[in-house]
Amino acid sequence: MKQQFQRMGDNSNASQQILADGDVNATSATSGGVSLTGDNHGIIVTSIPTSEEPQHTFDIPKKTKIPMPTSLIGTVSGVITIAGFVTGGFSVNQLIDTLTASASFDVMSGPPQAYWWFLGSMFTIAIGLIGWSCFRFLRRNVLRLPKRWIFRAWAGIREGNGRTYPYSLRLAMSCPKCRNQKLRFQQVPADGYDIINLETGARKKRVITTWAPMAVCPRNGDHSIPVDISGNDFDEAIPR
Repeated sequence: MKQQFQRMGDNSNASQQILADGDVNATSATSGGVSLTGDNHGIIVTSIPTSEEPQHTFDIPKKTKIPMPTSLIGTVSGVITIAGFVTGGFSVNQLIDTLTASASFDVMSGPPQAYWWFLGSMFTIAIGLIGWSCFRFLRRNVLRLPKRWIFRAWAGIREGNGRTYPYSLRLAMSCPKCRNQKLRFQQVPADGYDIINLETGARKKRVITTWAPMAVCPRNGDHSIPVDISGNDFDEAIPR
């Protein structure tokens, strides 16, 4: 079935028509333009154009939204962290008082109760700091690729209501030079330094200091394409 769309020019009486076979989805129209999308669910992720490769738009066959705003994640993480520090402060005082008051430690009865409260507070602080780290990442509205391609990418994406939500994205694209090979989206080592054994002069291990987001071709690494983690519309308040 053919569908026809008409767009009027902003500063003239000219009009443009778009003819297409099948279904066409127009998600937005700004500055007299019509944005057409296919399988990307209203989310655009592109590559960084190079001298050898033009800019590519990657497919997003799967996406999962976490129905918790980023602001709420930050608030809850802050409360949990503060509660952990308060509990930890009281448990440390109780643990010191218990140890100083006891002349010997009874192995059969196990550690004092304040010891378990202290461990619980440390675990609570760790959870709170992890949540706070996630909040700081999500509020930047950028894409983060995993270091193992089997996992999904994550991003903080702003929706039409102006709130940012965590999204899990599965990116996909076939290698432009190896049509039967699917690209693997992951972070790859970009820079680092070697630790040398002073006695033998051999390299003990390599320490990676910088990682680069890439769409890696499993057949030929030279075909890999750099992924643009910020050249997207994640920070725009539009319907997804």
